[in-house]
Amino acid sequence: MPSYLYLKNEADATDQEAISLNPKEIEILYQIRNHTTLEGFFSGKILKVWKDEGSKPIYVNTLKKLVNENLILVFPEFKFLKETNQLAVCLCLISEKEFKSSNREKLKEIYLNSLSKSALAIQNYILESEPYQISELMSIFEYLITENAEGTFIKQSFNIKNWIHSFTFKELLKEEVIEDSVQFILENIQESEYIAVTRSIGLFHLTDELTEKAFEILKGYYLNQFSQKLKENYQTAWELISKNRKNIVVDVNYSGPISGLEEKFVSEELKIIGENLNGLIPKTFRDFLIIANYISQKHDQERNHSASGEDLKSIKMLKTMMTMKSSNLSQFVVINSDEDREFSHSIVDNLRRDPDCISCDWYEKGKKMECFCSKKEDIVISLMKLMVEKYAFKKDTIRNFLYLLKKEKNNLGNLYQNANFKLALIQLKYSCYKENLSWFSKILNFLGI
Repeated sequence: MPSYLYLKNEADATDQEAISLNPKEIEILYQIRNHTTLEGFFSGKILKVWKDEGSKPIYVNTLKKLVNENLILVFPEFKFLKETNQLAVCLCLISEKEFKSSNREKLKEIYLNSLSKSALAIQNYILESEPYQISELMSIFEYLITENAEGTFIKQSFNIKNWIHSFTFKELLKEEVIEDSVQFILENIQESEYIAVTRSIGLFHLTDELTEKAFEILKGYYLNQFSQKLKENYQTAWELISKNRKNIVVDVNYSGPISGLEEKFVSEELKIIGENLNGLIPKTFRDFLIIANYISQKHDQERNHSASGEDLKSIKMLKTMMTMKSSNLSQFVVINSDEDREFSHSIVDNLRRDPDCISCDWYEKGKKMECFCSKKEDIVISLMKLMVEKYAFKKDTIRNFLYLLKKEKNNLGNLYQNANFKLALIQLKYSCYKENLSWFSKILNFLGI
């Protein structure tokens, strides 16, 4: 827990002397304490200080003393004024009544709940404000991958720290509180995925109507300028990307335009490399990938939203099958491209792009099968056990599933480090290929060697 949440009791003597407060200071301190409750927070009764254009209120000096003596905690809170589409910021004042750990947890809860409200307020403000335009994208990309980039590209209205410094009595705030508050707010905004959070250009967002065009620009820039820059100057990062590219499967029967293949390729690669290159590339390059992932995900979402109502019902049904417990193999979804006409290309394409699924193409007796499974560890392992214990005779299905696990190894995270998975994988491979093993190998397997 941060040190600033450990507030003092003015009645306790320090090593030097007791804290000395005059009657007015004591009155203000007790007003703050009496309003510091969770009920007070949710009903809007926590005491707050607003900065206006007039002169500084006389009580600010009193509050500054209470802060310096560590008797109160002051932190920023943002509010979105929907009627005027404006953002306002004030300072919240809280203190302890009873000096025990349970009370300190309540202080922390008030503080974090307030910051969560601030994150939502800033997010709503930014989404209602002017977004970045298509005409700015190339300039942003060029700035981010320029080796000697200096200064800042941040839109000033999107700088949270500047808001706090400009529109509050910043002398009442501890620097540590400002830093932690800004960090917490930014992490909350990032988690919402409506806005991209970067260090270099601040908070970035595009409207839905611009997503298609933005992705076209991103795709060309990523495949050419960005990839070339990595190849020339960051060999380790480039080698990692090249290794991952070998695992991306291209549909040999795809008959659409080449741009469609490029879209799928860029989208899948960005999902894989987004965090894997940390430490191998400069901060501005990481910010480029953050923005690239943001645009790519919005593009995928737009494509998903464009699917027909019937397609969405089918997708939901298939995803439910993948996660619903069953004594058969229904969690392993196999679609025959030629015969299962009720499942359109749009449905298959949406499932391929779904981050909750793993997928592969499998050719059986000259027919193409689209195979899908949830990537949840417990589902994958339970399917493997079911195949070994009940469906060992379905050799083609098991071979298909083993190929899926191999093809999607990079997308299965730490599953290959899971002891239960390793054991189940050995058993599944043995069940599938035991007819081809020598008698000696079978004995070793029986002995667990």
